[in-house]
Amino acid sequence: MQRKLIVAHLCAVIVILFWGMTFVSSKVLLRDFSPIEILFNRFVIATLTLLLLAPRALKFISWRVELYSAFCGFYGVTIYFVFENNALRMSNASNVSLIVSTAPLFVALLNRLIDKSAKLGKYFFLGFFIAMAGIACLSFSSLSLQLNPEGDLMALGCAIVWGLYSVYVVKLHRMGISTMVMTIKSFFYAVLCTVPCMAFYGYDFKFDCLIKPINIVNYLFLAVLASSLSFLIWNKAIAYLGSVKTNVYLYATPVVTAIGAVICIDEKLTVYLLLGMVLSIAGLVISQKN
Repeated sequence: MQRKLIVAHLCAVIVILFWGMTFVSSKVLLRDFSPIEILFNRFVIATLTLLLLAPRALKFISWRVELYSAFCGFYGVTIYFVFENNALRMSNASNVSLIVSTAPLFVALLNRLIDKSAKLGKYFFLGFFIAMAGIACLSFSSLSLQLNPEGDLMALGCAIVWGLYSVYVVKLHRMGISTMVMTIKSFFYAVLCTVPCMAFYGYDFKFDCLIKPINIVNYLFLAVLASSLSFLIWNKAIAYLGSVKTNVYLYATPVVTAIGAVICIDEKLTVYLLLGMVLSIAGLVISQKN
């Protein structure tokens, strides 16, 4: 069991390394594609990738499983990324990264609502406030922080719907549904839920943009590494660590984003940046205490 817990923690770390770079990758794609186009293209590729590994995963199990999987896809993919991609278009990556990182708080509160035996101890809240202080330092230091009410509210919506997604992942785990099956089903329903959004926002295939090398690389990164692989092992981590302990790793997402900014776009390594990294990681570690 101890070995499984270690593997689960490593899985969460790997996912955060990928997710921390998605803000930059999405910004690149937003030059040529609308938020809804990125969402649809990304998760069609991600779904097909996983179906190659488990082609029978979409087999009907029960109406409850299908409903919960649909909720996972709707909240954790369709609504989440509609909010996130629009937030990135209206606001800057630092704002979005900062606000989305409050997701562990909403995960914990929703988990407490559905499971009265779940307790939120002092270490969770202490870690939350320390991590938020660190993430604020990162936002002020690494990238320009500017208020944009509409974009920032959408980023907050990301944090809330991620909490709802986590609720249904836990429900599916308790029903004995494998991580592969729940991930593929949720992606499949996410693609279906995106179709009405396409009718509202519009969709253009944009073949000439799709074949640009930079867009191919970013789509493959977002779809295969940051979606297919990451959601798969993230859901596995939740199975072993629980929803709350897994999601506090989201505190480290802005750390990865900031490091990526230093490496990729020559951001300066400042005292505030270093302090923010230390506080964010410290908050993550403290929140893991029982």
